[in-house]
Amino acid sequence: MAKAREGDEAAVGQCASCRHAFTQDGARGSVFWRCLRADRDPAYPRYPPLPVRRCAGHEPPPER
Repeated sequence: MAKAREGDEAAVGQCASCRHAFTQDGARGSVFWRCLRADRDPAYPRYPPLPVRRCAGHEPPPER
């Protein structure tokens, strides 16, 4: 899962708290949010437009 940064919830939406989210830091300081669920299900976009307000595939991370 992606490590949510301060302020991500408002800017990113549900992806900030989803077990299927992955972040990739760009060379110029950008952060890209990728949906790993898209690897198995084409109904989900690989890089969803943010913020994601509702996602049927959202799952919270496992408790540790």
